[in-house]
Amino acid sequence: MKRGILLSAIGMLAVSGGSASALVTFPNTGTIGTGDEFILSSKGDHVWTVDANGSKAYDLETGARQSGIDRDMRDFAVSDDATRHVALTDEGFEVYDATLKTMASEPQTLMAGQERVADFSAVAFLPGSHTVVFLADQSGEGKLIGYDLDEQIVTFVRGTQQFGELLTSDRYIFVKADEAVYVYTHDGKFFREITPAGTSSLQDIDVTRDGVLVVAGDAQGVRVYDGKHGFKSAASDTFMTSTKAGIRSVAIDPSGTYVAALDEDERFRLFDRAGRRIYTSLDQRDDFVPGPIALTNQAKTIMLGVEGHTNLYAGRTVIERTASVTIPKAHASIREDKKQTLQLSVKRLDGKTVTVQKGISWTTTSKTIRIKGGILYGVKPGSYTIKATYEGHTATLKGKVGRAPLTSLTDVDWLERHWASVIKTGTLEGAYAFSTPYNRIKGKKATLSISVSDGGFEGPLINDLFYYSKANMQYPKSNRLGIVYMMPALSGRKIQRDEVFEAFGRGYTKPWSSGNTSVYSLERENKLLARYGITYKHAYLVGGRNITVHYDKEDIARIISVDCF
Repeated sequence: MKRGILLSAIGMLAVSGGSASALVTFPNTGTIGTGDEFILSSKGDHVWTVDANGSKAYDLETGARQSGIDRDMRDFAVSDDATRHVALTDEGFEVYDATLKTMASEPQTLMAGQERVADFSAVAFLPGSHTVVFLADQSGEGKLIGYDLDEQIVTFVRGTQQFGELLTSDRYIFVKADEAVYVYTHDGKFFREITPAGTSSLQDIDVTRDGVLVVAGDAQGVRVYDGKHGFKSAASDTFMTSTKAGIRSVAIDPSGTYVAALDEDERFRLFDRAGRRIYTSLDQRDDFVPGPIALTNQAKTIMLGVEGHTNLYAGRTVIERTASVTIPKAHASIREDKKQTLQLSVKRLDGKTVTVQKGISWTTTSKTIRIKGGILYGVKPGSYTIKATYEGHTATLKGKVGRAPLTSLTDVDWLERHWASVIKTGTLEGAYAFSTPYNRIKGKKATLSISVSDGGFEGPLINDLFYYSKANMQYPKSNRLGIVYMMPALSGRKIQRDEVFEAFGRGYTKPWSSGNTSVYSLERENKLLARYGITYKHAYLVGGRNITVHYDKEDIARIISVDCF
């Protein structure tokens, strides 16, 4: 992989999206010098930095300088076996051997037909060979020239763009012009022109040995083209979903697995081949400077310029990036009066699973719940669907909001729930339906006696509900339920009349008062459970049922009954 000299930088790049909480951490492992381009060795163990003052080689493990050529130069290239080095000067080109000794006493020029060429702007080696390709004739129409250094012969000459980046792959030569990339075969034959749609100017390109080409322009997306299949687009035009405008620099690792970009605001972004963003610890840094970027194989080392030098970052932990996300089943149910802190289960590419809470976008269209600040609130009973988006991955989960237990409600809410239950089911919430055979109602026998009546009547008592059959003198053998008495005090409630009015309203149908006090006594197994002095009643007609509220002299609702007579 060879990095081209950046001639200009156009456009602004804006970044959207929230911060992530589980960034892949890329530690800074060393520094090397600055350069207008980076040239990676074929083994990926060292890099050449190139600028107008010369070229220098650095070890990528230690950052130590290994060698260099200190002289004015326009461009520089190194063969795969590192036995040939070519530097472009104002007078022509110079060839150096493995020890960086010049192989000729003077800068060399070439004969292109009848014309001698000394005006070179860019140079690159064809992979695995000692053949170089030049961009030349800066003041003329431009030439692309192939030259075998060993045989010292020109292999081809053709016209092309005279400026721009010059890159090579195993099969092709690439010349980046202002608006397009021109692709040629190794013998100089034109293969095709690549002009990304929606792009008015190109900023940078990079290519792998097997011909995966990345192109960055002033539009939103980095384009990826597959050289094995005629340079068909290998990713969508919306490859970089986090950008709003152009990109300054772009790089692809030799394996073609990762693509990196640096925007006009010097913000770094890393993506996989499919265009999915990888969230890293470098994303929020604002101290990078304009210039080239480079990745070694599998992003083992990432090179980014800062003021005065180039930082080396270890990208080995890229394997810790998010592979998939799921919403835990614990969020599939919630009570209407409860809340939950939402979490997301994140499976990483290394196989490990972690739980995160931050950096997640939670959404729902359901009215039964509410989500705010990462908290799930149950609003009302019913089903719901929640969606989580994290680092470009999404997950959905269906759930249900359950009713809050009556014991958890305030008196008014408690009364409203019973009122709604009578409308919907014909009886109090939690009570047996009136269609239930009386002998199937399970509960300990109790006796409710009323002072104004003759004796008491028996029935099953379950918590605060007392059941009485429909049997009477006309139907003495009836096995149907006739009336349900609810005694709030048995469940610890002291219901005020104003609370009844708030829940039931003042539109009762049958106010009743005899002027005397009727004593209601509830006994079970000869033990007195409750005794109330009832002075008046209010009756409501709800859903075809009579609800009667029995009050004592202090306006406390001691008994609420529902009957089907």
